[in-house]
Amino acid sequence: MKVNQFWRDLLTKGAILGGIMVVSHCFEQCAIIYGGTMAWVKVVGFEWIVAVALYIYLLFRFTKSYAANVMEQQGEVKVFTYGNGLSYMIAVSILAGTIVGVGSYILRHFIIGHTEYVTKLAETMVAIVKSTPEASAMMGNMNQMVNQILQQEEPSIFSTIASSIWNYILGGLIAGLVVAAFTKHTPKLFDTNKEE
Repeated sequence: MKVNQFWRDLLTKGAILGGIMVVSHCFEQCAIIYGGTMAWVKVVGFEWIVAVALYIYLLFRFTKSYAANVMEQQGEVKVFTYGNGLSYMIAVSILAGTIVGVGSYILRHFIIGHTEYVTKLAETMVAIVKSTPEASAMMGNMNQMVNQILQQEEPSIFSTIASSIWNYILGGLIAGLVVAAFTKHTPKLFDTNKEE
């Protein structure tokens, strides 16, 4: 496959995955910040599970499509290795993580504002703990945690993007270790059927 085809495929699929994940991330942040109740935390938990499942599914579909394009360019012997699939998934994850990092910074810095973000986050944490009778014993630790949140300096755009990329590299690697096994294609030894 030509290099420009690889980059075009990578940019397209990474942008799609990143776009979906940044919408998911912004929804989760806004639901926690502005919802502020245990019910919203449960909604966010469910949405997160759906987002992870969709992320893994799309990685699989994109890698399978990429593998088919690679093998289409080859001769009689069709090969797409485990390493090809894993490296492709990590590359797509890096681009998706970059998009999510930029989106996260825009949301926290320009749309919500760092001060309001940390204030609302602290208020939400306190409200959730207070709404749970069993958690009343945690209030001492909670006050210390809230103070730490309120004193946090605003992260730079570079640290926000780097953190997001790192998370998505780990996600792509963990998912890829399994998913790449389903996208690889190596010819069987002594296989006389050239059409497979």
